[in-house]
Amino acid sequence: MAYRHLSREASCVRCPDSRETVNHLLFKCSFARLVWAISPIPAYPEGEWTDSLYANLYWVLNLEVEIPKLGKIGNLVPWLLWRLWKSRNELMFKGKEYDAPEVLRRAMEDFEEWSTRRELEGKASGPQVERNLSVQWKPPPYQWVKCNTDATWQLENPRCGIGWILRNESGGVLWMGARALPRTKNVLEAELEALRWAVLTMSRFNYKRIIFESDAQALVNLLNSDDFWPTLQPALEDIQQLLHHFEEVKFEFTPRGGKKVADRIARESISFSNYDPKLFSIVPQWLRSTLI
Repeated sequence: MAYRHLSREASCVRCPDSRETVNHLLFKCSFARLVWAISPIPAYPEGEWTDSLYANLYWVLNLEVEIPKLGKIGNLVPWLLWRLWKSRNELMFKGKEYDAPEVLRRAMEDFEEWSTRRELEGKASGPQVERNLSVQWKPPPYQWVKCNTDATWQLENPRCGIGWILRNESGGVLWMGARALPRTKNVLEAELEALRWAVLTMSRFNYKRIIFESDAQALVNLLNSDDFWPTLQPALEDIQQLLHHFEEVKFEFTPRGGKKVADRIARESISFSNYDPKLFSIVPQWLRSTLI
């Protein structure tokens, strides 16, 4: 701050006896050390951060090379650095103080959102997109039903749309649901809301053997594993608690072409004038051409 002529003080906002430098702010400050200590990021080899900003940055930004088994968690580092910097600015300019666990939690939320956006909105090659769109819906096994879910999420729109369609083994439409919602934080949360609503509705309709199908690979992976995602956990737990209503249930991934009807429902629902859920047992006019 002193170097930028915004303040005559050059001391750290949290440790007044220490001169504030970028290295101090991100690594040497007692608050920063605590954040790093409770994070899943391994400590510097010597056990203490060095006086060299470049040495410290080299270590945390090259963890995938230094410790290959660490995996993707090393990608948390940029978000942790950003939250350390931001928390200092919040304290200095707004008087808002966050404790170390809160800073870590926010960094992990940033990391999760970034990861899911990369997976759900990652670049796909032209041929792959064409293959995905060419995939056709497949009926469920005998005496099973299949529910396809989807969500429409647009950054510039204050609302998002969710929808689902339930069909039997012969492809006959049993039920459909469509609903507009206030825009969620990201597209994965919208996909999760679509699935949660579908599971809740199916549990009340007393279907016993059901396949829930989504094109959100990250969501399907979460439901079929023990991975813990703090921001999504309440909704995931809601779904898990509803599963006892079914005798057998599966969560499966399908490429985009396999759920084009659910996609059409979600895109229509974003235009609804209110947030009331809508259920259909007869195919509405605006959906008939998609089912042909």
